[in-house]
Amino acid sequence: MAKISHLTKLLLATCGCAALASCGADGVGSPGDGVIVTPTPTPTPTPTPTPTPTPGQPAAACPSGYTDLGVVGSKRSCELPARFTADTRIDAVAGVAYKITGPVNVGSDVGGSGTKAGGQAVTLTVQPGALFMASSGNNYLVVNRGSRLIAEGTAEKPIIFTSVENVQGTATDSSQGLWGGVILLGRAPVSDCPGDPSECNQVIEGTTSSLYGGTNATDNSGSLRYVQIRYSGYAIAEGNELQGLTLGGVGSGTKIDHIQVHNSSDDGIEIFGGRANLKNIVITGADDDGLDTDLGYQGFIQYVIGVQRDAGNGDSMIEADSNGNEDAQPRQKTVVSNATFVQRSTAQGGNVVLIRGGADYKLLNSVVVGTKNCVDIDQTGGTTMRPADPALSDDGPPVFR
Repeated sequence: MAKISHLTKLLLATCGCAALASCGADGVGSPGDGVIVTPTPTPTPTPTPTPTPTPGQPAAACPSGYTDLGVVGSKRSCELPARFTADTRIDAVAGVAYKITGPVNVGSDVGGSGTKAGGQAVTLTVQPGALFMASSGNNYLVVNRGSRLIAEGTAEKPIIFTSVENVQGTATDSSQGLWGGVILLGRAPVSDCPGDPSECNQVIEGTTSSLYGGTNATDNSGSLRYVQIRYSGYAIAEGNELQGLTLGGVGSGTKIDHIQVHNSSDDGIEIFGGRANLKNIVITGADDDGLDTDLGYQGFIQYVIGVQRDAGNGDSMIEADSNGNEDAQPRQKTVVSNATFVQRSTAQGGNVVLIRGGADYKLLNSVVVGTKNCVDIDQTGGTTMRPADPALSDDGPPVFR
């Protein structure tokens, strides 16, 4: 996992509304079961195929409880169940890659209040070094409301979610959108809830029936540490896409740090409401936005590296809005600090930072490099730039410091 603990020493930069000059960036790499290398912006070297997991022998058989699908590359493909219905631990087994087929559900939705009929709270614990793979856009892992994913890797043994092609050795620096992604759902507040706010029942983007939202700001969906998510993202329909990592109504009791999302075909990380805090985040090669926050998200995101793949891929590095409902409650209040964003794309229309929908946003102690304008503020009726208004829970215009 890329070491980014020294980001606190970054140059203090103030973002203006003019394009900033380009600068170099060190390669972003991660140790463990395969290494991802992002080329430096200038000059661009000849691409090198992404190394595949360390060669070795596939396991002779799958661990008990998993379906043996044969050998993929140098791994035994062991299929996960469609739904985990009891607390389960997944071990890191030499020569094994756990296969995600279709939506793999952790538990069953307990509802926003935790009392939904048929709901079942399950904890899925993943050991350091475990490897997961998937082969199509409709293959993804979803942790339902009330359940938890405890995926705590280490710097030496990250937990990896990737594509079958990566395991086979056919993924390249331009590979993306080869499977769905990872979704965490919780019971923390979100805006624009249909029906009773205590239940909320928002449907998470990229699915048809996975629900999130509620009133428990401190809700706990688990812990993700030293996790890589590679080559994910998938468009179910226009405007309805899976990201690398998607958070829906995730509460502040959830721990998310040392995460790398690489070559998502949509956003690297998208957060729909909730109160989750994130730190030590690397987003490389996202083909849409690097970091996207929506529907009343309130939280702190710090120590971030975001680098686009090349001039032909990527949109904005940050997008923040509230889905057109400017004064919906809760209002988005996001603070990003100690970040480096390198926008390289000239193919799409996005400026480096896009703030709209009346979002209250702060970008602090960070470096922003781009091919277009540093900041683009869109607003309806002046809601994004108007003075603070306690009656509307409005903190005032965005802050760039």
